[in-house]
Amino acid sequence: MKRPPLARTVECLALICLMLVAGGCFDKIELNELAVADAIAIDLSEDGRLRVSAQLIIPGELGGPGGGGGQGGGPSREAFYMIQATGETLPEAFSLLQSKLPRRLFTSHVRVVILGEELARAGIAPLFDSLSRMRELRITMDVVITPGEAADLLTVRPRFGTLPATALSDLLYQNIVPTRTVRQVILALAALGADPFLPAVTLAQRQESTQGSGAAAPEQEYEIVGIGVFQGDRLVGFVPRETARGLPWLLQSVQRVTTTIQWPPEGESVDQVAPSPLSPSEREIQDDAPVGSPKGPGAGLARPNQISPILIRGDATVKSVIQDGELVISVRARAEDDIQTNQAGLDLADPTVIPALEKAFSTSLEHRIRSMVKLAQETYQADVFGFGELIHREHPKVWREIRENWHAVFSQLKIDVQADIKVRRTGLTGRPASLREEQLTR
Repeated sequence: MKRPPLARTVECLALICLMLVAGGCFDKIELNELAVADAIAIDLSEDGRLRVSAQLIIPGELGGPGGGGGQGGGPSREAFYMIQATGETLPEAFSLLQSKLPRRLFTSHVRVVILGEELARAGIAPLFDSLSRMRELRITMDVVITPGEAADLLTVRPRFGTLPATALSDLLYQNIVPTRTVRQVILALAALGADPFLPAVTLAQRQESTQGSGAAAPEQEYEIVGIGVFQGDRLVGFVPRETARGLPWLLQSVQRVTTTIQWPPEGESVDQVAPSPLSPSEREIQDDAPVGSPKGPGAGLARPNQISPILIRGDATVKSVIQDGELVISVRARAEDDIQTNQAGLDLADPTVIPALEKAFSTSLEHRIRSMVKLAQETYQADVFGFGELIHREHPKVWREIRENWHAVFSQLKIDVQADIKVRRTGLTGRPASLREEQLTR
Protein backbone atom coordinates (compact mmCIF):
# COMPACT_ATOMS: atom_id res chain seq x y z
CA MET A 1 0.00 0.00 0.00
CA LYS A 2 1.39 3.37 -1.03
CA ARG A 3 1.84 5.87 1.81
CA PRO A 4 0.24 9.33 1.44
CA PRO A 5 2.51 12.28 0.46
CA LEU A 6 1.90 14.03 3.80
CA ALA A 7 3.43 11.10 5.76
CA ARG A 8 6.54 11.14 3.57
CA THR A 9 6.89 14.89 4.08
CA VAL A 10 6.66 14.57 7.87
CA GLU A 11 9.32 11.83 7.85
CA CYS A 12 11.68 13.97 5.77
CA LEU A 13 11.22 16.98 8.08
CA ALA A 14 11.87 14.79 11.16
CA LEU A 15 15.02 13.39 9.55
CA ILE A 16 16.29 16.89 8.74
CA CYS A 17 15.68 18.03 12.34
CA LEU A 18 17.59 15.06 13.70
CA MET A 19 20.52 15.80 11.39
CA LEU A 20 20.62 19.40 12.62
CA VAL A 21 20.71 18.56 16.33
CA ALA A 22 23.18 15.67 15.89
CA GLY A 23 25.74 17.65 13.98
CA GLY A 24 28.29 17.84 16.86
CA CYS A 25 28.96 18.59 20.53
CA PHE A 26 28.00 22.20 21.16
CA ASP A 27 29.68 22.27 24.60
CA LYS A 28 32.81 20.21 23.85
CA ILE A 29 36.02 20.91 25.78
CA GLU A 30 39.30 19.74 24.32
CA LEU A 31 41.99 18.01 26.42
CA ASN A 32 44.38 20.91 25.94
CA GLU A 33 41.81 23.14 27.66
CA LEU A 34 41.73 21.06 30.86
CA ALA A 35 43.96 20.75 33.91
CA VAL A 36 43.30 17.12 34.87
CA ALA A 37 43.73 16.20 38.54
CA ASP A 38 44.16 12.56 39.54
CA ALA A 39 44.74 12.91 43.30
CA ILE A 40 43.95 15.46 45.99
CA ALA A 41 45.39 15.83 49.48
CA ILE A 42 43.55 17.74 52.19
CA ASP A 43 45.19 19.11 55.34
CA LEU A 44 44.16 21.41 58.15
CA SER A 45 45.88 24.79 57.99
CA GLU A 46 47.15 26.62 61.07
CA ASP A 47 44.06 28.81 61.14
CA GLY A 48 41.67 25.85 60.91
CA ARG A 49 40.85 26.06 57.20
CA LEU A 50 41.21 23.40 54.51
CA ARG A 51 44.51 23.34 52.62
CA VAL A 52 43.86 21.44 49.40
CA SER A 53 46.70 20.12 47.25
CA ALA A 54 45.92 18.86 43.76
CA GLN A 55 48.18 16.65 41.68
CA LEU A 56 47.80 17.64 38.04
CA ILE A 57 48.77 15.51 35.06
CA ILE A 58 50.91 16.92 32.26
CA PRO A 59 49.77 14.87 29.24
CA GLY A 60 52.74 15.87 27.09
CA GLU A 61 55.15 14.24 29.53
CA LEU A 62 53.36 10.86 29.60
CA GLY A 63 54.57 9.66 26.19
CA GLY A 64 57.73 7.78 25.26
CA PRO A 65 58.71 4.13 25.56
CA GLY A 66 59.45 4.36 29.27
CA GLY A 67 56.30 6.21 30.26
CA GLY A 68 58.04 9.61 30.16
CA GLY A 69 58.70 12.27 27.57
CA GLY A 70 62.52 12.19 27.61
CA GLN A 71 64.97 10.19 25.57
CA GLY A 72 66.15 6.75 26.64
CA GLY A 73 62.81 5.94 28.23
CA GLY A 74 63.16 8.46 31.09
CA PRO A 75 61.06 11.61 31.45
CA SER A 76 62.76 14.88 30.69
CA ARG A 77 60.39 16.55 33.13
CA GLU A 78 57.93 15.31 35.72
CA ALA A 79 54.62 14.09 34.30
CA PHE A 80 52.78 15.83 37.14
CA TYR A 81 52.99 18.82 39.39
CA MET A 82 51.19 19.99 42.52
CA ILE A 83 49.36 23.21 43.36
CA GLN A 84 47.82 24.29 46.66
CA ALA A 85 45.10 26.61 47.88
CA THR A 86 43.46 27.20 51.25
CA GLY A 87 39.76 27.86 51.74
CA GLU A 88 36.98 27.69 54.30
CA THR A 89 35.33 24.84 52.39
CA LEU A 90 36.38 22.35 49.74
CA PRO A 91 34.52 24.14 46.87
CA GLU A 92 36.10 27.46 47.89
CA ALA A 93 39.57 25.89 47.91
CA PHE A 94 38.88 24.43 44.44
CA SER A 95 37.85 27.86 43.15
CA LEU A 96 41.10 29.31 44.52
CA LEU A 97 43.02 26.53 42.77
CA GLN A 98 41.28 27.54 39.56
CA SER A 99 42.54 31.10 39.99
CA LYS A 100 46.09 29.72 39.66
CA LEU A 101 45.45 27.71 36.50
CA PRO A 102 45.20 28.86 32.87
CA ARG A 103 43.04 25.81 32.14
CA ARG A 104 39.79 24.56 33.60
CA LEU A 105 40.36 22.38 36.69
CA PHE A 106 38.94 18.93 35.90
CA THR A 107 38.45 16.58 38.89
CA SER A 108 36.39 13.74 37.43
CA HIS A 109 39.55 11.63 37.12
CA VAL A 110 40.58 11.93 40.77
CA ARG A 111 41.35 8.41 41.99
CA VAL A 112 42.58 8.95 45.54
CA VAL A 113 41.77 11.41 48.33
CA ILE A 114 44.47 11.68 51.02
CA LEU A 115 43.59 13.09 54.46
CA GLY A 116 46.13 14.54 56.87
CA GLU A 117 46.15 13.46 60.50
CA GLU A 118 45.32 16.88 62.00
CA LEU A 119 42.31 17.28 59.74
CA ALA A 120 41.07 13.78 60.62
CA ARG A 121 41.37 14.50 64.35
CA ALA A 122 39.38 17.73 63.91
CA GLY A 123 36.45 15.98 62.20
CA ILE A 124 35.75 14.84 58.63
CA ALA A 125 31.93 14.97 58.39
CA PRO A 126 31.77 18.48 56.80
CA LEU A 127 34.44 17.49 54.30
CA PHE A 128 32.60 14.36 53.20
CA ASP A 129 29.42 16.36 52.77
CA SER A 130 31.28 18.36 50.12
CA LEU A 131 32.81 15.24 48.56
CA SER A 132 29.34 13.77 48.12
CA ARG A 133 27.79 16.97 46.67
CA MET A 134 30.36 18.13 44.12
CA ARG A 135 29.15 16.61 40.88
CA GLU A 136 32.55 16.17 39.20
CA LEU A 137 33.95 14.13 42.08
CA ARG A 138 33.06 10.44 42.20
CA ILE A 139 31.97 8.68 45.38
CA THR A 140 33.99 5.65 44.26
CA MET A 141 37.27 7.47 44.92
CA ASP A 142 39.59 5.70 47.35
CA VAL A 143 40.29 7.48 50.63
CA VAL A 144 43.43 7.05 52.76
CA ILE A 145 44.89 8.75 55.80
CA THR A 146 48.50 9.51 56.62
CA PRO A 147 50.21 10.29 59.92
CA GLY A 148 51.41 13.81 59.23
CA GLU A 149 50.81 16.05 56.21
CA ALA A 150 48.76 14.64 53.34
CA ALA A 151 50.44 16.94 50.78
CA ASP A 152 53.76 15.14 51.31
CA LEU A 153 52.34 12.04 49.63
CA LEU A 154 51.84 13.91 46.36
CA THR A 155 55.53 14.70 45.92
CA VAL A 156 56.72 11.10 45.57
CA ARG A 157 58.34 9.92 42.34
CA PRO A 158 57.27 6.25 42.15
CA ARG A 159 59.67 3.73 40.64
CA PHE A 160 56.81 1.71 39.17
CA GLY A 161 54.64 3.94 37.02
CA THR A 162 54.84 7.62 36.23
CA LEU A 163 52.09 9.08 38.42
CA PRO A 164 51.99 8.90 42.23
CA ALA A 165 48.21 8.49 42.24
CA THR A 166 48.45 5.39 40.04
CA ALA A 167 51.14 3.84 42.24
CA LEU A 168 49.14 4.55 45.40
CA SER A 169 45.88 3.23 43.95
CA ASP A 170 47.57 0.04 42.75
CA LEU A 171 49.16 -0.46 46.18
CA LEU A 172 45.79 -0.20 47.93
CA TYR A 173 44.42 -3.07 45.88
CA GLN A 174 47.17 -5.48 46.91
CA ASN A 175 44.78 -6.29 49.79
CA ILE A 176 47.21 -5.52 52.61
CA VAL A 177 44.35 -3.94 54.58
CA PRO A 178 40.73 -3.33 53.52
CA THR A 179 40.22 -0.32 51.24
CA ARG A 180 37.62 2.41 51.73
CA THR A 181 35.81 4.61 49.21
CA VAL A 182 34.08 7.94 49.74
CA ARG A 183 30.72 6.16 49.65
CA GLN A 184 31.72 3.63 52.31
CA VAL A 185 32.99 6.35 54.63
CA ILE A 186 29.79 8.38 54.20
CA LEU A 187 27.65 5.33 55.02
CA ALA A 188 29.71 4.65 58.16
CA LEU A 189 29.42 8.30 59.24
CA ALA A 190 25.65 8.23 58.78
CA ALA A 191 25.16 4.95 60.65
CA LEU A 192 24.54 4.80 64.39
CA GLY A 193 26.05 1.35 64.69
CA ALA A 194 29.32 1.74 62.77
CA ASP A 195 32.45 3.87 62.81
CA PRO A 196 34.70 4.64 59.83
CA PHE A 197 38.24 3.46 59.30
CA LEU A 198 40.75 4.30 56.58
CA PRO A 199 43.90 2.64 55.26
CA ALA A 200 46.95 4.38 56.73
CA VAL A 201 49.71 5.14 54.24
CA THR A 202 53.10 6.70 54.85
CA LEU A 203 56.37 7.17 52.98
CA ALA A 204 59.22 4.64 53.19
CA GLN A 205 62.79 5.28 52.10
CA ARG A 206 64.22 3.33 49.20
CA GLN A 207 67.85 3.31 48.07
CA GLU A 208 68.93 3.06 44.47
CA SER A 209 72.13 3.89 42.64
CA THR A 210 72.07 6.98 40.49
CA GLN A 211 72.86 6.39 36.82
CA GLY A 212 76.54 6.72 36.03
CA SER A 213 77.76 6.72 39.64
CA GLY A 214 77.99 4.39 42.58
CA ALA A 215 76.30 6.82 44.95
CA ALA A 216 72.95 5.87 46.42
CA ALA A 217 70.17 8.40 46.01
CA PRO A 218 67.47 8.30 48.71
CA GLU A 219 63.97 8.10 47.27
CA GLN A 220 60.60 7.36 48.78
CA GLU A 221 57.79 4.93 48.05
CA TYR A 222 54.34 4.44 49.54
CA GLU A 223 53.88 1.94 52.35
CA ILE A 224 50.68 0.76 54.02
CA VAL A 225 51.29 0.81 57.78
CA GLY A 226 47.85 -0.12 59.12
CA ILE A 227 44.50 1.63 59.48
CA GLY A 228 43.25 4.86 61.02
CA VAL A 229 40.32 4.32 63.43
CA PHE A 230 37.55 6.89 63.88
CA GLN A 231 34.96 7.34 66.58
CA GLY A 232 32.18 9.22 64.87
CA ASP A 233 33.89 11.59 62.45
CA ARG A 234 37.10 12.06 64.47
CA LEU A 235 40.29 10.07 64.23
CA VAL A 236 41.14 8.46 67.58
CA GLY A 237 44.26 6.49 66.65
CA PHE A 238 46.06 4.06 64.39
CA VAL A 239 46.10 0.26 64.35
CA PRO A 240 49.40 -1.30 63.21
CA ARG A 241 49.40 -3.39 60.06
CA GLU A 242 49.94 -6.75 61.79
CA THR A 243 46.96 -6.23 64.12
CA ALA A 244 44.82 -4.84 61.29
CA ARG A 245 45.15 -8.15 59.48
CA GLY A 246 42.41 -9.48 61.74
CA LEU A 247 39.96 -6.87 60.43
CA PRO A 248 38.98 -8.56 57.11
CA TRP A 249 37.66 -11.59 59.00
CA LEU A 250 35.38 -9.36 61.08
CA LEU A 251 34.22 -7.54 57.94
CA GLN A 252 33.63 -10.89 56.17
CA SER A 253 35.90 -9.82 53.30
CA VAL A 254 38.79 -12.27 53.62
CA GLN A 255 41.69 -11.89 51.20
CA ARG A 256 44.64 -14.09 50.27
CA VAL A 257 47.35 -13.54 52.89
CA THR A 258 50.48 -15.19 54.31
CA THR A 259 50.96 -15.57 58.07
CA THR A 260 53.65 -17.02 60.31
CA ILE A 261 53.55 -18.99 63.57
CA GLN A 262 56.27 -20.16 65.92
CA TRP A 263 56.72 -23.90 66.42
CA PRO A 264 56.09 -25.24 68.98
CA PRO A 265 53.16 -22.87 69.60
CA GLU A 266 53.45 -20.39 72.41
CA GLY A 267 52.45 -21.93 75.73
CA GLU A 268 53.66 -25.43 74.85
CA SER A 269 56.84 -26.77 76.35
CA VAL A 270 59.86 -26.95 74.07
CA ASP A 271 60.65 -30.28 75.70
CA GLN A 272 57.79 -31.77 73.70
CA VAL A 273 59.95 -31.44 70.59
CA ALA A 274 62.90 -33.81 70.46
CA PRO A 275 66.28 -32.15 69.81
CA SER A 276 67.64 -32.70 66.31
CA PRO A 277 70.74 -34.96 66.19
CA LEU A 278 73.75 -33.24 64.62
CA SER A 279 76.80 -34.54 62.85
CA PRO A 280 80.21 -33.93 64.54
CA SER A 281 80.99 -30.98 62.24
CA GLU A 282 77.58 -29.43 62.89
CA ARG A 283 78.06 -29.95 66.64
CA GLU A 284 81.31 -27.99 66.51
CA ILE A 285 79.47 -25.07 64.87
CA GLN A 286 76.78 -25.19 67.54
CA ASP A 287 79.38 -25.18 70.31
CA ASP A 288 80.63 -21.83 68.99
CA ALA A 289 77.13 -20.31 69.02
CA PRO A 290 76.30 -17.70 71.70
CA VAL A 291 75.06 -18.97 75.02
CA GLY A 292 71.30 -19.37 75.04
CA SER A 293 70.91 -19.57 71.27
CA PRO A 294 68.64 -22.34 69.90
CA LYS A 295 70.18 -25.60 68.76
CA GLY A 296 69.51 -27.26 65.43
CA PRO A 297 69.46 -26.29 61.74
CA GLY A 298 69.16 -22.55 61.21
CA ALA A 299 70.13 -21.86 64.80
CA GLY A 300 71.84 -18.63 63.82
CA LEU A 301 68.49 -17.07 62.86
CA ALA A 302 66.67 -14.92 65.39
CA ARG A 303 63.60 -17.22 65.32
CA PRO A 304 64.39 -20.27 63.21
CA ASN A 305 61.40 -22.50 63.99
CA GLN A 306 58.82 -20.68 61.87
CA ILE A 307 56.00 -22.09 59.75
CA SER A 308 54.27 -19.87 57.18
CA PRO A 309 50.95 -20.90 55.61
CA ILE A 310 49.25 -18.96 52.83
CA LEU A 311 45.48 -18.71 52.70
CA ILE A 312 43.97 -20.56 49.75
CA ARG A 313 40.38 -19.69 50.52
CA GLY A 314 38.52 -18.54 53.59
CA ASP A 315 35.30 -17.02 54.84
CA ALA A 316 33.78 -15.84 58.09
CA THR A 317 30.28 -15.68 59.54
CA VAL A 318 29.44 -12.90 62.00
CA LYS A 319 26.13 -13.03 63.90
CA SER A 320 24.59 -11.45 66.95
CA VAL A 321 22.95 -13.89 69.36
CA ILE A 322 21.31 -13.76 72.77
CA GLN A 323 22.89 -16.26 75.18
CA ASP A 324 21.43 -16.49 78.69
CA GLY A 325 20.03 -13.00 78.32
CA GLU A 326 23.38 -11.58 77.23
CA LEU A 327 24.11 -10.08 73.82
CA VAL A 328 27.03 -11.87 72.13
CA ILE A 329 28.73 -11.41 68.77
CA SER A 330 29.58 -14.81 67.31
CA VAL A 331 32.49 -14.96 64.83
CA ARG A 332 33.14 -18.23 63.00
CA ALA A 333 36.16 -18.25 60.69
CA ARG A 334 36.97 -21.04 58.26
CA ALA A 335 39.99 -21.32 56.01
CA GLU A 336 42.09 -23.67 53.90
CA ASP A 337 45.85 -23.17 53.92
CA ASP A 338 48.89 -24.11 51.89
CA ILE A 339 52.17 -24.39 53.81
CA GLN A 340 54.84 -22.22 52.20
CA THR A 341 57.66 -22.48 54.76
CA ASN A 342 58.56 -25.27 57.17
CA GLN A 343 61.60 -23.94 59.03
CA ALA A 344 60.68 -25.99 62.08
CA GLY A 345 61.70 -29.17 60.25
CA LEU A 346 58.35 -30.92 60.69
CA ASP A 347 57.77 -34.11 58.74
CA LEU A 348 54.61 -33.06 56.90
CA ALA A 349 54.31 -36.53 55.39
CA ASP A 350 53.54 -37.81 58.89
CA PRO A 351 49.71 -37.93 59.22
CA THR A 352 49.91 -37.10 62.94
CA VAL A 353 51.58 -33.74 62.26
CA ILE A 354 48.81 -32.10 60.22
CA PRO A 355 46.12 -32.07 62.99
CA ALA A 356 48.57 -30.38 65.37
CA LEU A 357 49.39 -27.79 62.72
CA GLU A 358 45.71 -27.13 62.02
CA LYS A 359 45.10 -26.55 65.71
CA ALA A 360 48.06 -24.15 65.92
CA PHE A 361 46.94 -22.23 62.81
CA SER A 362 43.38 -21.96 64.17
CA THR A 363 44.63 -20.68 67.52
CA SER A 364 46.84 -18.12 65.77
CA LEU A 365 43.92 -16.82 63.70
CA GLU A 366 41.70 -16.56 66.77
CA HIS A 367 44.41 -14.56 68.53
CA ARG A 368 44.76 -12.24 65.53
CA ILE A 369 41.02 -11.54 65.43
CA ARG A 370 40.79 -11.04 69.20
CA SER A 371 43.75 -8.63 69.13
CA MET A 372 41.92 -6.42 66.65
CA VAL A 373 38.71 -6.59 68.68
CA LYS A 374 40.51 -5.82 71.95
CA LEU A 375 42.20 -2.74 70.52
CA ALA A 376 38.93 -1.42 69.07
CA GLN A 377 36.97 -2.08 72.28
CA GLU A 378 39.39 -1.17 75.05
CA THR A 379 41.62 1.48 73.50
CA TYR A 380 39.43 3.32 70.99
CA GLN A 381 35.81 2.28 71.74
CA ALA A 382 35.23 2.48 67.99
CA ASP A 383 32.95 0.02 66.21
CA VAL A 384 34.78 -0.21 62.88
CA PHE A 385 33.28 -3.70 62.40
CA GLY A 386 29.67 -2.51 62.10
CA PHE A 387 28.46 -4.70 64.99
CA GLY A 388 25.84 -2.09 65.86
CA GLU A 389 24.30 -2.30 62.38
CA LEU A 390 24.33 -6.09 62.69
CA ILE A 391 22.41 -5.94 65.98
CA HIS A 392 20.02 -3.41 64.46
CA ARG A 393 19.15 -5.86 61.68
CA GLU A 394 18.96 -9.03 63.75
CA HIS A 395 17.64 -7.71 67.08
CA PRO A 396 15.88 -4.38 66.43
CA LYS A 397 14.19 -4.34 69.86
CA VAL A 398 17.51 -4.76 71.66
CA TRP A 399 19.10 -2.12 69.44
CA ARG A 400 16.47 0.47 70.38
CA GLU A 401 17.45 0.02 74.02
CA ILE A 402 21.21 0.42 73.53
CA ARG A 403 21.70 2.64 70.49
CA GLU A 404 21.98 5.94 72.39
CA ASN A 405 24.82 4.56 74.48
CA TRP A 406 26.29 2.29 71.84
CA HIS A 407 30.00 3.06 72.20
CA ALA A 408 29.91 2.28 75.93
CA VAL A 409 27.98 -0.94 75.24
CA PHE A 410 30.37 -1.86 72.46
CA SER A 411 33.40 -1.57 74.73
CA GLN A 412 31.87 -4.25 77.02
CA LEU A 413 30.34 -6.44 74.32
CA LYS A 414 31.25 -10.13 74.47
CA ILE A 415 32.86 -11.42 71.26
CA ASP A 416 33.01 -15.19 70.80
CA VAL A 417 35.69 -16.08 68.22
CA GLN A 418 36.25 -19.59 66.85
CA ALA A 419 38.43 -20.55 63.91
CA ASP A 420 38.70 -23.77 61.96
CA ILE A 421 41.65 -24.04 59.57
CA LYS A 422 42.40 -27.04 57.39
CA VAL A 423 45.77 -27.71 55.77
CA ARG A 424 44.94 -28.73 52.20
CA ARG A 425 48.44 -28.52 50.72
CA THR A 426 51.98 -28.76 52.04
CA GLY A 427 53.82 -27.03 49.23
CA LEU A 428 55.89 -28.95 46.70
CA THR A 429 57.44 -31.28 49.28
CA GLY A 430 56.29 -33.21 52.32
CA ARG A 431 59.49 -33.68 54.28
CA PRO A 432 61.95 -30.76 54.36
CA ALA A 433 64.25 -31.27 51.38
CA SER A 434 67.24 -29.75 53.21
CA LEU A 435 67.11 -32.01 56.28
CA ARG A 436 68.16 -35.59 56.85
CA GLU A 437 65.87 -38.18 58.38
CA GLU A 438 67.41 -37.90 61.87
CA GLN A 439 67.04 -34.09 61.85
CA LEU A 440 63.28 -34.06 61.40
CA THR A 441 61.10 -32.76 64.25
CA ARG A 442 58.62 -35.33 65.45
